[in-house]
Amino acid sequence: MLTVSVRDLVDAIKEAEIYRLPDMSEGTEYLYGNLYKRLTKGEDVTLSSLDFDAFEPEDIDSLNSLHSDVFERNSYTAGGIVSALRHVDPVQKAVGYL
Repeated sequence: MLTVSVRDLVDAIKEAEIYRLPDMSEGTEYLYGNLYKRLTKGEDVTLSSLDFDAFEPEDIDSLNSLHSDVFERNSYTAGGIVSALRHVDPVQKAVGYL
């Protein structure tokens, strides 16, 4: 029987090199944090909330490349992990309290 600690699995995934964000320029990092990340969480982002002086047009291209080269690939890989975990039967475990 396979036993999986969800906490340990999440920690291992966070440490995996493939899931680490690459180095970004300051402007790309601004767009990632204030636009991309918020939109992926389902938050509303208005144009008036963005500081257009915080990034350059090249940063938009960099974020687009990150999306296609890193985020989409990682989403596909993460989908495989999720699919595998869905086939693992849950196990009840008694926890002793002191």
